[in-house]
Amino acid sequence: MHRNLVKKGLFARSLEAILVIALLTLASPAMAQEDPPAAAPETAPAATQEAAPTPQKDTSNTAKIATVYRNGYSVTINGKSQGTGTFSMAFKASQEEPVTLTVNVVKGMAAKKIAQDLKKELTIAAGSRYKVKQSGNKVTVKKTNKKVPPLAVQITEQKLTGVSLLIKGL
Repeated sequence: MHRNLVKKGLFARSLEAILVIALLTLASPAMAQEDPPAAAPETAPAATQEAAPTPQKDTSNTAKIATVYRNGYSVTINGKSQGTGTFSMAFKASQEEPVTLTVNVVKGMAAKKIAQDLKKELTIAAGSRYKVKQSGNKVTVKKTNKKVPPLAVQITEQKLTGVSLLIKGL
């Protein structure tokens, strides 16, 4: 049967069709990524009109994380620092501006020592309205009473290897 198809030219036509489909499939992603055609040039604004500022597009690749307010948070630190680095966190009471704190970590620093430094920084950032405690490699921050606004704790930057931070709402 194969020989009959070759003789009649059907095999050659089928092969051509397969090649055309393959080429179109490979070319379609490249065609989809082409730049859009240039827009018509804008006319200059009249001398009496002020030119409106052009809005800038946000080209950053950072994700926006929602702020969740709770009555307390715990930060658990695991691992041992493989090099010198830092991590930054934001402490924010509801309806207030966030306070950024940075913890410096040296090579070989254990989780318990990092937690001690984090407790010191959080105590300063939180102030007297919030209670900060440390137990081993875990730091907790809570409201001192019901009148104090809820709080949020977020990691803003981590330039540190070998150490993980887990933030959990209470």
